[in-house]
Amino acid sequence: MAFYLGRRAADDLILFRTSKTPTQESHGHLYSSVIGPFKTKVGASYFARYGRNNPHIRTADDAERLARADFRMEQAILEESMTAEERSIALECAALDLQEAIPFMPGEPIAWQLTTQEKQHA
Repeated sequence: MAFYLGRRAADDLILFRTSKTPTQESHGHLYSSVIGPFKTKVGASYFARYGRNNPHIRTADDAERLARADFRMEQAILEESMTAEERSIALECAALDLQEAIPFMPGEPIAWQLTTQEKQHA
């Protein structure tokens, strides 16, 4: 199955995957236009992020090639090679890392301390 980018508005590209070539009849109710096909999610994502007004990207193959050479796409390339289980574990680890980096999480009670002036008036 190939990847495509469906355009809903000027800067609104939606990544989708389909086994059939999108047509006006099959996808016209969802998108005003479709870009693709892309061989990989990485190539489609690269085009969505960096393809606008980029003279080096004229075809989907250009996007695929440039994505593989761009260090900003390393995480996407790594995730593409993972199994579903490996990806799930990686996302869980990332969530735990984020939780450790942000000590206060909404929903936890906040310790309330009165200022000296408030204590005098209480």
